[in-house]
Amino acid sequence: MDTMSLVADGVDVRQTEDDLTLVLSAAGAEVMRLRVRYEGWDDEVINPAGAAAPGPGAFTLIGHELRLEFGARTVADVGYARDCRVRLDVDDEGIRRVRAALLEILQCACYIVDTAEGRVCS
Repeated sequence: MDTMSLVADGVDVRQTEDDLTLVLSAAGAEVMRLRVRYEGWDDEVINPAGAAAPGPGAFTLIGHELRLEFGARTVADVGYARDCRVRLDVDDEGIRRVRAALLEILQCACYIVDTAEGRVCS
C-alpha cells in the first residue's frame, strides 16, 4: 500500500455560511485542508497548491495520529498517498478541535476516534 507520513504542528478551523474547513500546517506552511461544503454536503481534501479532490473514505484519529484513506482519484488529483498519516504535534485542545471538525466534515466516512469517553467507531 502506498503510504505517506506528514507532520502538522498547527490547527485552524474556519467556518463560513457555506463551508467548514480544517487547516493542518507545519512551521506556518499549509500541509492539508479538509473541507465540507454545506450545500450538497460534499467533503474534499485540498493540497497546499490548491488542488481539490474527494475527501477520504475512512479516517482514524487515535492519540496524536491521524490516518486518512484516500481513493484512487484523490491520489491522482492531489498527490497524497492512499494511506496518508499525519502526526499531530498539537496540545490536547488542538486534538479536540481536529476531532470535532473531522466528525462534521467527514460525516460520510468510516472512522475510529478516541474521545474522553472512549473509542468511538462509525
